[in-house]
Amino acid sequence: MATRSNSLLRRYDKLNRLHGEIMQKPKQNSGQCVHSLQAFKKYIKTFRQIVLVENGDATFKYTQL
Repeated sequence: MATRSNSLLRRYDKLNRLHGEIMQKPKQNSGQCVHSLQAFKKYIKTFRQIVLVENGDATFKYTQL
């Protein structure tokens, strides 16, 4: 937890914001909104970035043992 950088915390905040956009009820009952589709694509990208950083931290800690 102590090794989380400021940029990683911003990514977690962005992930929460995108999750909120995805889970919003559509304004019309015509299916998925374009904005939620774009937010979903950004969500996947942000999640991958977080996983890469977290795995890098875990690998570094493991090699230090």
